[in-house]
Amino acid sequence: MNGVIRSLRWIEDHFEEVFLVVTLSAMTILVFGQTVLRFSIGKTPSWTQELAQFLQVYFVYLGASYAVKLDAHIRVTFVGKIIPPSLRNAFDISSYFCFMVFCGILIYWGIPLCNDIRSFNQVSAALRLPMYIPYLALPLGGVIMLLRLIQKIFQIFARKTG
Repeated sequence: MNGVIRSLRWIEDHFEEVFLVVTLSAMTILVFGQTVLRFSIGKTPSWTQELAQFLQVYFVYLGASYAVKLDAHIRVTFVGKIIPPSLRNAFDISSYFCFMVFCGILIYWGIPLCNDIRSFNQVSAALRLPMYIPYLALPLGGVIMLLRLIQKIFQIFARKTG
C-alpha cells in the first residue's frame, strides 16, 4: 500500500512535467521532420502537422495547469502588495475562486461540445482521429486546473493554521 501511495504522490507531483516534456519533444520532432522532408524531397506526410497541432492544444491546456501549480500565471500583483498582509490570503483565495469559475466554464461547456462532436462522428482529415479527442483538452485541462486551484486553497489554509 505504501508503494501505491508513493506512486500516486509521484504522479500528482510530476504528471504535468512529464506530459509537457513528452508533448513538446514530440511536437519538435514532428515539425523538424516535416521541415527536413519538405526541403529534401519536397513532400511531407499530412498527418505530422495535424498531430503537432493536436499535441499543441493539449500542451497549452495542461501547461496552464502546471502554471497554476507553480503560481506562474499572469495576474495583477500590485493589489497583493498594497493590501495589508492580513488580507493577502483572502485576496489570493478570492482570485483562485475567480479562476475556478473560468475552469468551471471550460468544463461546463467543454463536455457538451465534446459530446456534440462525438455524436456527429466527425474525424480529422489526416489522422482519421475522432474529433472529440482533440476537443477533450478543454474539459480535461479545466478539471486539472480546478484540482490544482483547490490544492492552492488548501495550501493557504495549511499555512494559516501551521
